[in-house]
Amino acid sequence: DITYILLDNDNTAMTGHQMTPASGVSVEGQTRPKQKMLEVVKSLGVKESIEVNPSDRYFYKNILSDFILGGGVKVIVSTKECGLTFHGRRKREDSFEIKSSGKLERKTFFQINSDLCENCLACVEMTGCPGLTTTADAYGQKIAIDPQICVSDSYCTKIKACPSFEQVEVFNFHPTNFKKSKASGKSFGIEVPEISGVDVDNIVNNKTSWRAVVTGVGGSGVTTISRIIAEASKNLNSSDIDFKFMDQKGLAQRNGRVTGHLSLHEKSISQSTVTPVASADLLISPDLLDASAAFRFLKGHGHAVINDTYQVPLSFILGDEEFIDSDIVETVKNHSEQINLYSAEKYCTQNFGKSVYASAFLLGVCYQRGLLPFSYSQMKEAINNSIKKVEVKNNLEAFELGRICIHAPEKLNKLIKKKRSVEDLKYSIEKSFLPWQSTQVILKTFDRYLNRMKEYFPQMSSYDLGQFLHDQFIYDRGRNIEEFVHMAGTLSNASADDEVKRLCLRQLARCYFVKDEVFCAHQMISPIKQKRDDDFFHLLGKSYKVTRINRPHFDVGPFEIEFDLSPKTWMLWLMRQARFLRLLMPKWHSKEKKINNMIKQEISKMFEENLIDKRRLNQFRKTKGYRDVRYEKAKAQKVLL
Repeated sequence: DITYILLDNDNTAMTGHQMTPASGVSVEGQTRPKQKMLEVVKSLGVKESIEVNPSDRYFYKNILSDFILGGGVKVIVSTKECGLTFHGRRKREDSFEIKSSGKLERKTFFQINSDLCENCLACVEMTGCPGLTTTADAYGQKIAIDPQICVSDSYCTKIKACPSFEQVEVFNFHPTNFKKSKASGKSFGIEVPEISGVDVDNIVNNKTSWRAVVTGVGGSGVTTISRIIAEASKNLNSSDIDFKFMDQKGLAQRNGRVTGHLSLHEKSISQSTVTPVASADLLISPDLLDASAAFRFLKGHGHAVINDTYQVPLSFILGDEEFIDSDIVETVKNHSEQINLYSAEKYCTQNFGKSVYASAFLLGVCYQRGLLPFSYSQMKEAINNSIKKVEVKNNLEAFELGRICIHAPEKLNKLIKKKRSVEDLKYSIEKSFLPWQSTQVILKTFDRYLNRMKEYFPQMSSYDLGQFLHDQFIYDRGRNIEEFVHMAGTLSNASADDEVKRLCLRQLARCYFVKDEVFCAHQMISPIKQKRDDDFFHLLGKSYKVTRINRPHFDVGPFEIEFDLSPKTWMLWLMRQARFLRLLMPKWHSKEKKINNMIKQEISKMFEENLIDKRRLNQFRKTKGYRDVRYEKAKAQKVLL
């Protein structure tokens, strides 16, 4: 009694994206008969065999259960084309359509509503998808979807462990037409001077070389940087210069390391293509973590130009303790005076809506610092010749933005929009009331308590402190807000460092509300959420539509009711007013309330004994999620017995 599961993704996995016996083409490119795995299995005498597409998780799980429990030899051929080749082909088709018709009728994205995410990590643990990354709010780390890496296969949404996932359809999509760029130097009323960089004549006369190493993870723009430098090298006006380039792609398709080695040298001297250790004049990287492993290439007087963010490894996300991004950045920044970090992704995301232009930004920084052996016109021509026509304009402007970063860094602050403000929180509270209800009293109450919180925790942002209060006013109109603020005041006087106090305050704030269907209804349509969506998706098309992927749960007497639902905005508008349901269904989310009360009691005990247990706080941090996910985590952390 044995079940074989054959995994078929239409590619030769060993070497990556090559033909298989089913492709009808040999490795030599000759036509040959197509072979079907299921037919081969049947020809071996297996009677119980089936071919299944594993995309539908629940259907696939039921098939597996039935086959495994059955007797005899059985085979399941689990077949689905590799997501990378499938979406790579779709991407090429989309590019052709944009080129021919000027737009896509619609393009689908997936996103996570960070206000609803509980950082339970179920989506990360169950998929291991590299498109899942992190963001943060007042409550700490949250999971997000990186739009530059996500292939929109919707697999993470099928888990339905929480209501955070959303599908967004953008209509009349175009990657650049709807962006109002402000990056050119002239828009600031300044002229950025051209720079004389590395002297090519010195390389020839002294029979020396100039070497650059470009490194990062797959998809971060490493190949783009290398391609532009290679193109610029072709434009050098010197017959005595030789250019060498090696692009080591490694595990690029799964966010593995990609490294480019580039060198210019006088033709008569022999040079290796790969940069020897401690011989690079320049290290460029759009990924801070990956760059840290390449510092050994730098000369004693070489320079590193690095983006200050990175692709978050899944090992970080799944770690025992919540990693602190600022600590990692500071560690790298203090490693050596040769290392210079720039907020390339931040500025490009703010100005262009996409972080992918960070590559051109970093090249602009390198040029303006005089670290490149190319003129301004040679760099512009190289960008024009290396980038798809539809993306040239934004890449050129990102290059200019990098130049401004060096010449007039104070001007960059004009590009940064103020993302969050306390006024947004107050407006969200105001919109949670019915139109005819007065909100003046509750908004004044919010201001009063926020001022007290700012006195207790001056080191924390007003927005984060306000979010703690906002969520309680949304949940039950702040019924226990005085108790929470009083406990926060006690915490502020505790003998612990600021980071431990912040961790404790987060856990305490979470004890005063439950993310039930009423609370979640507001978070799905809050003005804060709407503003985030508008800021991103209005840059990509004329309009967009959000489809919420939800599975609400109700405890009605002895019955538990759960069903799939994509609620409309009007449904959510009504549900967020339905706090009376908590009285009609007293058992509804009773376990979450019990968990919250137990955590609150333990934190109160810590205050009484003036001894904050960081280990226990970390256990509370792991007690997150919706319904069964949270119950199991609470038991595992001995919060719910």
